[in-house]
Amino acid sequence: MLKVIQQPEKVIIDVRNPEEVKSTGKIPSSINIPLNNVQNALATMSEEEFKKKFQRPKPSSSDELIFYCQSGRRSTEALDRALKLGYTKSKTYLGSWNDWSSRQQ
Repeated sequence: MLKVIQQPEKVIIDVRNPEEVKSTGKIPSSINIPLNNVQNALATMSEEEFKKKFQRPKPSSSDELIFYCQSGRRSTEALDRALKLGYTKSKTYLGSWNDWSSRQQ
């Protein structure tokens, strides 16, 4: 994951709630799109709305999306939603935040 955060063409998406992100932190370069908002952000939000809200261009269906949450359950749900929307290069960070934070100790 350390290599991934240095690759701006890969979009790391934290699907936890904003309160969780505030209390624990986040993976550098990730954007926070809570699970309940993933479908709207990827399917219906305009390029302009997305950039305004997340300070980065809206990913295209050919971009690699990497989802994470606290332990992996919600990121798996987000992955399923993204794949159904045609984001075929999407995947999850299997260890999610629990793995990342333990490696930063």
